Amino acid sequence: MICPADAFLDLPCVEMTPSLARRAARLSTRMSFGELEEELREQHDARVTDSTLDSLMNHVGQVAEREHQRKLDHLESLPVGRSREEAVEVQLPPPRRMYVSCDGIIYRTRYREADPARRGSRRVVYQEMKVGCVFWQDAKERWHKRVVAGRDGPERFGLGLWALAVACGMLQCSEVIFISDGGSWCSTVAQTYFKDALRILDWYHLVEHIWAAGRKLYASSDVATKRWVDECVDHLHDYSGIGLLRHLERCRAVRGENMSETDREALDELLGYLRPRLTITDYVDYRAKGLVIGSGMMESTCKQVVERRLKGNGMQWSESGALAMVGLVSHRLNGSWADFWKRRPLQQAA
Repeated sequence: MICPADAFLDLPCVEMTPSLARRAARLSTRMSFGELEEELREQHDARVTDSTLDSLMNHVGQVAEREHQRKLDHLESLPVGRSREEAVEVQLPPPRRMYVSCDGIIYRTRYREADPARRGSRRVVYQEMKVGCVFWQDAKERWHKRVVAGRDGPERFGLGLWALAVACGMLQCSEVIFISDGGSWCSTVAQTYFKDALRILDWYHLVEHIWAAGRKLYASSDVATKRWVDECVDHLHDYSGIGLLRHLERCRAVRGENMSETDREALDELLGYLRPRLTITDYVDYRAKGLVIGSGMMESTCKQVVERRLKGNGMQWSESGALAMVGLVSHRLNGSWADFWKRRPLQQAA
């Protein structure tokens, strides 16, 4: 359909006014399209189908994703060092202490693949959305954060997280802490872009590994499992990772060569996880400095950015749709929604 007046007036190619579209797009980052359809009808007497809302979200969200990718392309084209640093505009006064973190969260897609366990059938494909977070306290001890999300590889995603941290004042900050689980891609991000930061292995992630070992060692007794885990956590709390390492080595020595294969495997897996990460488990020193040692802020960010909108009952997402949604959610959480709409995403071609 050709609409000459719309083109003359520079109106967007969507089935609602720009004002309603802006409100609907923002609300879509908080609720499903079905819920949003009902709310628009009740609050604004606007009858918009969920398919139209989905189209709107994809239209403006893909603009946000393209902007993000163009920014990464530009940064990648610059040499590491001053040129790249000067290309990032510092948007906030630098805090004294800054935390940087990242994690991945799995969501359900629309795609299907052959199920090797059931001949002739197909199963749902799940994908991981990478999420990064920069957070800090101000002079009044109020917490602030900025987020980034995407499906890029560790190096490119890490560049986006680095740029976010620089925009938040990292290069002028006196203390930077990188806290994450022990996953390989998180370590790649840390080593590539935050090698001068103090690294901390997320306390709760390590404790989860202790619980996994305890359940294997004492599979028949929840009481014995908890007793063993509590003893390990006490050593971790009082003597850091090195204390836990020595305790586990004593446990293995006491059990001797007569231990079962399952017990040996449980202890060796935990020891194998802890040993290469020992330098980032000095929790006694971290607590003495008043540092955050758990990834609670990162976990809540994953829920806000991904879980709340991509993991609802029955939800399935295309690659472009998932990226469009997290792009819009990120603008809302980062307080950049108004600036994004000043760039008139509705008028930009899909």
